Amino acid sequence: MSEEKDLSIGSKEVESANKASASKISKSLVPHSTHIFKVQLAGSLNEATRDSIWSMFEANMRTMYKGSSFGWDPPKKQEELFNRHSRFILVYPTNDTESLVAFTAFRFEFEDEDDDSNILYCYDLQVSKTSQRHGLGRALMNHLAKIGADFGMDKIMLTVFKANKRALRFYNDFGFEMDLASPDDEDEEDYKLLSKSL
Repeated sequence: MSEEKDLSIGSKEVESANKASASKISKSLVPHSTHIFKVQLAGSLNEATRDSIWSMFEANMRTMYKGSSFGWDPPKKQEELFNRHSRFILVYPTNDTESLVAFTAFRFEFEDEDDDSNILYCYDLQVSKTSQRHGLGRALMNHLAKIGADFGMDKIMLTVFKANKRALRFYNDFGFEMDLASPDDEDEEDYKLLSKSL
């Protein structure tokens, strides 16, 4: 079995971004009027925060994963989510810095399959059911776009299930299009790869 390719290296921009501290990445965040947005690296998450992240992901996505080609595999998904290269933007109400209400998990990656690209890959973007439709998803995506641009990334990429119509509308409204690496719409795969140039 061949070893998985290390996407955290390959260009000076990606390698530099992957050495950046949480406080350096935080400088790209714009203050928000009703919520606190906080950057943390995967290795610095405490157990309570990890549990909150996982609980929100499970509540929002378990049913969709169960019906997908990926299947519901918590250990595998946790390994991906809490990968040592993962960075998180965690969202809390300004009056309650213990109650996580949204998060995004992302990594800086270099892809040289079709063309050399520095990528900010959004692995997950989740908003708790009680905090949806308040603009937090859009705020998180705006933060990701600014972080990507500030660190010299060429584009933001993500994976979305074809069945997740609400997410597809959200990303399309934000300017994402099907990436060249994505399976075709006619393809039997049940997901798309979307990207947006920075």
